[in-house]
Amino acid sequence: MMIPKNICTTSSLFFITLFSFFGTFFAQTCPPLTLDSIDNPGQYTVASFTESDGLRNGPDYKGATVYYPTNAEPPYSGIVIVPGFVSPQFSIQKWGPFLASHGIVTMTIGTNQPWGLPETRRDALLDALVTLKGETTRLRSPLFGQIDLNSLAVGGWSMGGGGAQLAAAADPSIKAVVVLCPWLDGKTLSPSDINHAAPILFFSAENDIIAPPVSHADVQYDYTLRSTSKMLFEIEDGRHWAANDPTGGDGYVGKIAVSWLNYYLVGDPCYCPLVFKTPPTSSKYLLNVTCPPSVSVD
Repeated sequence: MMIPKNICTTSSLFFITLFSFFGTFFAQTCPPLTLDSIDNPGQYTVASFTESDGLRNGPDYKGATVYYPTNAEPPYSGIVIVPGFVSPQFSIQKWGPFLASHGIVTMTIGTNQPWGLPETRRDALLDALVTLKGETTRLRSPLFGQIDLNSLAVGGWSMGGGGAQLAAAADPSIKAVVVLCPWLDGKTLSPSDINHAAPILFFSAENDIIAPPVSHADVQYDYTLRSTSKMLFEIEDGRHWAANDPTGGDGYVGKIAVSWLNYYLVGDPCYCPLVFKTPPTSSKYLLNVTCPPSVSVD
């Protein structure tokens, strides 16, 4: 297992002093967090709504469900997740109530063409983001005025994971990416296809025969820019659907995802040290993450 870590330095005494001050502040205010303290479900109650409740029916995807916390404090960060080849919305739907219970609005979608390639899933995600953004201005939406339009992410499983990376390359406003056993055609894939700055979390599965890590997730991780924060969690003995459910990897799939999204999407630095805790159910664990100087990594 490998955990490379970047070390940030500064040549300015002013910034050193400033970071030192904020380091003391965060040390005093960060709650006692560990991976095992992240529960399933989280602390918030969850509700959901669909197109029958007034949600926009986007032309580039088929069917959608929005899950949201009912007793958290807005504005909310959000993520849209798309399934893989010939797979329906419910194949990845357990992520919806889970992430919403941790305070992140989550929209799961289906596809117009279940057999479509990653490019069609890219388009589905980009169209779904239009819908999710629209909820903050739709008067009858339960999320009216409550979504942070500058804090939105995309995710997907298999070809949907490939589509999520293509979406981030197409839309630089996307703030984070989570991919589940991602599939992209290695014969035609170029590093420029997934050239983006959005921090990306890869889940892969050791025994995946549909998207073997050695020719899919590992390659995509290596192709991702070094300047982009990235992380790869290969699930020991896992198969292609090992990350479709946040309970995968004995629950560490969900715990790592919550930590990653809270740090990079929500902007809570207290969660950064948690991604350095190698889960016991990982067969490979790589990252180039740097925590703020104010937050210690043991």
